[in-house]
Amino acid sequence: MTAQLTVGDTMNAQVISCRTETSLREAITLLQGNRIQALVVVDGPGSLAGVFSQTDALGAWSRGLDYERSMDSPVGEFMTRDVITCMPHVDLSRAANLLTSNRIHRLVVVEERNDGRVWPIGVLSQTDIVRKLGEEGH
Repeated sequence: MTAQLTVGDTMNAQVISCRTETSLREAITLLQGNRIQALVVVDGPGSLAGVFSQTDALGAWSRGLDYERSMDSPVGEFMTRDVITCMPHVDLSRAANLLTSNRIHRLVVVEERNDGRVWPIGVLSQTDIVRKLGEEGH
């Protein structure tokens, strides 16, 4: 009998993040430089504040702000605040259902600390799941 795959078995533990006060310009540079579609956004102490994606970047300009003003604005103004998260012990099939039912491309994997806040420890994307399933021959 094969053990159930978990989010922790599959997630990318290298969290590429920025702070809420990071400029849009810097955030876009991070996206491009790391060849990713989204950044985890953290607050001062490092707990999860949101996610900034390419979609959020496009939305920044659709607000009617001029280019330079947008690029110098903090990413916290444009990020998605209602982030769907999961814990590393969650079954991979449940995480896949979260992705499809919420029509999102990635989950931020978190752990809860004693202060009640959640801290990002990984990211699980659709690509990560498909890659893992291919490796496992499922």
